[in-house]
Amino acid sequence: MKAENLAARPDPSRDQHLMTNQGTIGRMVSAAGPTRRDVVLEIGAGSGILTKALAKSGAKVIAVEVDRAFAKTLGKIGADNVEIIYANALDVIDKIEFNKIVSNIPYSICEPLMRKLFERKFDIAVLSVPENFYRIIASEPGEKNHSVLSLKTQSFFRVSLLFKIKKEDFTPPPRTESVAVAIRPLSKGDYEKRPEKFLLREIFVQKDMKLKNSLREALIELNKQLFCRHFTKNMARAEIKKMKLARRLLEKKAGEMRSGDFEALGKRLRPCP
Repeated sequence: MKAENLAARPDPSRDQHLMTNQGTIGRMVSAAGPTRRDVVLEIGAGSGILTKALAKSGAKVIAVEVDRAFAKTLGKIGADNVEIIYANALDVIDKIEFNKIVSNIPYSICEPLMRKLFERKFDIAVLSVPENFYRIIASEPGEKNHSVLSLKTQSFFRVSLLFKIKKEDFTPPPRTESVAVAIRPLSKGDYEKRPEKFLLREIFVQKDMKLKNSLREALIELNKQLFCRHFTKNMARAEIKKMKLARRLLEKKAGEMRSGDFEALGKRLRPCP
C-alpha cells in the first residue's frame, strides 16, 4: 500500500527516492525488531513515513535528514520518542549513540556509510541498498564483484539478503534494482569458527601499520581473546615466518593493500597455530 500526499516533493537529482510502500516499510521495521529499549538511527528521513513506523515501536528514534525542505512535514510527526537532526548523516553519525539502524539510505552514500559502520558498535542495521552494492559486499573471493570492500565488510559483519524491493515502492522510482539487507556485527562465536576473519579485522583496524606489525598484533589478540592463550611477540613472529609471505607485502600498510595483496595473504594465513 502506498503512502500518499507528500508535502515536499523528492528530488531524484539529489538522490531522493522516498520509500512509500507501507508493506515494505513494515517488513524492514520488523526485521530490525525495535523495542522500547532500543535507540534506532534513521538516515535520510525524507517525509517521515519510515520514521512514523519506527516511532510506533516505542523505540527512541533519531532521524537524520539533510534537506530542510522536509522540515514542515517532519515537524508534524509530534512523537515524544522522535528526535530530528537536520544534517549530513556522514558528518554527525560519530556523535550519535544508537544500537540499531533502519534506513532507506541515499544510495550515493552506501560505501562511505559502510566505512563509518566499521568504526561503530551496534546490534543490527536494516538498509535498503542497490542490488549491485549488495552483490559487492556479499561476494566471495574469486567471484566477479569481489573487492577489498567485500573482504573488509565480511571481516566485520554478517550480511543477509532480506528481500527484493520493487521500484514502485519508491517515489520517484529509482533506476536501479533495490534490496533490503540486514547487517550484523560478527560475534565471538563467528570468529571462533572463522578465526581468519578475526585476523583480517584486526589488520584493517590497524590500517596505518605495516602488515608485518599489524599481523603480529592480530595473532596476539586472536590467541588472547578467542583462545585465552598467552602468545608473545616472538611466537607471533615465528608464525608469520612460517607463512612465507613476500617481503614487499609485509612492508605494506593495510590501507595501501589491494585485492591481489589480500588474496596472497589469504592463501598463506595461519589463524590456528
